[in-house]
Amino acid sequence: MKYFFFLLLFSACLSAPAQPGKFAGTKKSLIGKEYTDSRLMPGLKSWTFREGTLMNSLKDPEWFMADIYQKGTTMVVVISVKADTASDSYRIIDLIEVKGVTKGWTIHAGSCRQNKINNAWLIVWGKETNEEYMKTIKKAWRFNPDKRRVEVIPVKGVDCENIGC
Repeated sequence: MKYFFFLLLFSACLSAPAQPGKFAGTKKSLIGKEYTDSRLMPGLKSWTFREGTLMNSLKDPEWFMADIYQKGTTMVVVISVKADTASDSYRIIDLIEVKGVTKGWTIHAGSCRQNKINNAWLIVWGKETNEEYMKTIKKAWRFNPDKRRVEVIPVKGVDCENIGC
């Protein structure tokens, strides 16, 4: 009987939904903050802006953005939502903090594919290349707009377009 309760408790823990901020590291406190200019992100004023992308269509009722910042070998991906497209305000809903992004490696969002199908929800840590696609991938995530959180995905079949190549 006690094994049954242990199994029940264990399965409940496994099925509990992950919360936003699971990959936010030291920047978790930024979740919920609002801003109007991605170049002046709260809590990242001394960081260098690397890239930003709209993850969904301008025709959608909400806009989801991924903005990438770097300071040394740490990169932060900020996922924000503009719930009212008539407003200038965005709200941070999840983050990914990646430490140890050394020279020759980078993080991309919005220009990636899974099994050769474009998927703007992907965020990828990969090795820079002069080829058309970055194929050496260290880690990959997907932003789930329904659950409003970042989830880890397998790197197999994931690549990113090298913009400007």
